[in-house]
Amino acid sequence: MRTLLAELTRDEAARRAAGAVAVVPVGAVEQHGPHLPVGTDLFAVAHIARQAASLAAGTADVIVTPPVPFGYSPYHLPHGPTVTLRTSTLHALLYDVCDSLVRSGFRRVFLLNGHGGNAELIAVVAREAGVDLGVLVGAGSYWTMAWDALERGGAQERGRLPGHAGAFETSLVAALRPDLVVSPPHGRDTFARNPRGYARPYHVEDPLAWAGEGFSDDPSAASAADGARWLDLAADAVAQALQEFAARPLR
Repeated sequence: MRTLLAELTRDEAARRAAGAVAVVPVGAVEQHGPHLPVGTDLFAVAHIARQAASLAAGTADVIVTPPVPFGYSPYHLPHGPTVTLRTSTLHALLYDVCDSLVRSGFRRVFLLNGHGGNAELIAVVAREAGVDLGVLVGAGSYWTMAWDALERGGAQERGRLPGHAGAFETSLVAALRPDLVVSPPHGRDTFARNPRGYARPYHVEDPLAWAGEGFSDDPSAASAADGARWLDLAADAVAQALQEFAARPLR
């Protein structure tokens, strides 16, 4: 059974919509240091969404929409080519996607995030759309959903999770698109293990936090083999979450 909305006919999509989970991958197009493509977040979340849909098949009908390529990334503009949306624009775009899917017959929509700057906003959109549209709308970042499995799999032993263009993300791209990785530089040798969901008592937006090389930890510590393993762990965790989401009763 096909899992990509773009590949379905209108009749098949309409027939499956009411019983399916529509997953909307949300990425970003932003600088990822001198060694990774600007589509890093987009490639990762789109792959994980597709793999999770396949893994969930048989237990849950998961249909993946084309990914939303752009996110909220203005703090990356000083480091190089980046396409960013205002929060109001991204909110309106994602809300309209949810509204369109619901008007097309879907009763469960999940916003799957692949970029840290989108995390708070997708939760707000999910809350508002769920209330306004009277359906189940979920939202989550793949690394948060897979945090425990990724930690057990050693993802924090090389760098920050997910970090930015460091060992973790460089490993993912090395597994997905090795042709797009350009000589990962040796960067910061030390890093602080970051807590799940960047848990802090309050948020501070510090423009100096992104000063420097444009990546969070040492990209040269990346491993394509680890990247492939971490992608599998993330997809498996997301698939389990989508199966749970699909089983939630509708109003």
